[in-house]
Amino acid sequence: MSLNEILWIVTFSVLLLGGVIFRFALHYRDQVKALKEQVNNLKKEMRENELRYLKESKQTIDECDADLKERDKIIEELKQELEERDEEMKQLKQKTEEHEKAFRNVSEVVMTLEADVQSRDAEIQRLTQELKQRDEAVKAPSHKNKKSKKKGK
Repeated sequence: MSLNEILWIVTFSVLLLGGVIFRFALHYRDQVKALKEQVNNLKKEMRENELRYLKESKQTIDECDADLKERDKIIEELKQELEERDEEMKQLKQKTEEHEKAFRNVSEVVMTLEADVQSRDAEIQRLTQELKQRDEAVKAPSHKNKKSKKKGK
């Protein structure tokens, strides 16, 4: 083999080896591009998912906030209603105390009147007894009438 042939074989081998290396480089470059594209797609998908999640979270938070406001409003209404009922109960309690006081006063008056009626009943009984005794005394012949009847005979 001549030097030319050796050079030609070496050159051909180097070119072939360079072609193979170039092919590997292109292949890996395509893989790197595909991986970069995949990474970019995943990043985009993650951003979209993150945005969707944030929107859903915000919507959920807004709904919860609206529910809380509504419940706070209901609680305030119930508190106000409770205060009104407490005030009404105070007024009713005060009226009840006034009625009880008036009832006690009326009871005292009734008891006083009953005592007065009983004392008058006792006085009426006593006077009735006195009248009966006087009536009997009047009906009974007196000693003077007996003497005058005897003289007249």
